[in-house]
Amino acid sequence: MNLYKKIALGLVAGLALIATGCSKGNKEDSSAANIPTKITKKTTVTFWHGMNGGQRAELEKLTAEFEKKNPNIKIKLENQGSYIDLQAKVNSTLQSPNNLPTITQAYPGWLYNAVKSNMLVDLFPYINNSKLGWGSAAKSNIRTELLDGAKIQGKQYGIPFNKSIEVLTYNKSMFEKYGIKKVPTTMKELAQVSETIYKKSNHQVVGAGFDSLANYYTLGMKNEGINLTDKVNFTGKDSKKVIDYYAQGMKKCYFTTAGSAHYLSGPFANEKVAMYIGTSAGEGYVK
Repeated sequence: MNLYKKIALGLVAGLALIATGCSKGNKEDSSAANIPTKITKKTTVTFWHGMNGGQRAELEKLTAEFEKKNPNIKIKLENQGSYIDLQAKVNSTLQSPNNLPTITQAYPGWLYNAVKSNMLVDLFPYINNSKLGWGSAAKSNIRTELLDGAKIQGKQYGIPFNKSIEVLTYNKSMFEKYGIKKVPTTMKELAQVSETIYKKSNHQVVGAGFDSLANYYTLGMKNEGINLTDKVNFTGKDSKKVIDYYAQGMKKCYFTTAGSAHYLSGPFANEKVAMYIGTSAGEGYVK
């Protein structure tokens, strides 16, 4: 089976994961005058994460490089499994603040309750400190959209940690088998090719699916010229168009969803799905 990867939608999809400072339940003074600028004693930083496969190996490599440059700091990496497992661990541990890590990967939406309970550290003073950070957010060269995505209620509680885009992964051999000569590059073509494969395989192979329905909806609305904000009309014609597109594919069985497996890389590897749209970070699992 020859595998190729093609970007079908040139839009940034999914939220950036962020490293977020956790305090022990007390609101910390975030003024620049009250933050340490030098570590003189042996210090351990506990870091919860959901990196696996190649990403985990790279994180361990970067950690070793950091510890070599900062011999007084020990980074204790604690893998929590999948992002779903990590979210569950964070949520359950918020009830026992003393057991929280120093930093964790997290989507901002996981941490609103932590903000309300003053469990997070405002990172602006660290960013603005020229010894520790960049002197300002502007000097960091981090995209403003990503930095803003790591803010909660206007405060910078996180730093963008890793980011991926949605890509279309397809089975080249299967395309050849069913006479598909062109990889779909539009939503219309995606539906047409998916239906063709489903029919030509005698209903044994589903054409396509999206790993994340939330990402699908966001991208679908973006294709209609609508950014996902609190002003979105979920019952409007554009929203219905996006939903109906997928619903029709599901009804006719040429589209599928990841379901309880969370990812379509498994059915794809088993040749039950001819192509799927998921995060570019999944490339290692497909290989």
